[in-house]
Amino acid sequence: MFLSAEANVVTVVPDQAVRVLKQFRVIFSAVKEHYRRVEQITGLSGSHVWALVVIDENPGIRPGALNDRLAIHQSTASNIVRHLVAQGYVLRTRSQSDARAFELASTPKGHELLGRVPEPKMGLLVNALAEMPNASVASLEGLLDHLIARMGQPAASQGAAFEPLID
Repeated sequence: MFLSAEANVVTVVPDQAVRVLKQFRVIFSAVKEHYRRVEQITGLSGSHVWALVVIDENPGIRPGALNDRLAIHQSTASNIVRHLVAQGYVLRTRSQSDARAFELASTPKGHELLGRVPEPKMGLLVNALAEMPNASVASLEGLLDHLIARMGQPAASQGAAFEPLID
């Protein structure tokens, strides 16, 4: 491996790094293809469908809990919920126990739409990660943290970590 005059800029990429790059391409391509199919069938983005799945499986879920389950910004979740409500897939009602809070539930139209969504409904990548053994996910998390740091990106608690992968 050779470094250019600019610090930490590689000019020759090791074979193993190229193989890993190809693995990332396979992952991203599979995710894009799955979300493309979901959008063709439903007219909704993958993050909208995932939100609808979570709402359908958790009637009465509050928006804050939805943000957490989807690991996205509150404003992004609000926009998704607003769209799902406008399309008639979700009901947003005031909580009976706390008039300041709202609860979300899928409508029959939303539940019916989910019946047409190809599996895995929550998304290919999140499903694959959820199926992996905890030790493997922990190992992958550490390696990706290292990769993210090498790329000079901010900590996972900021910015892009809370944006939908593909929308």
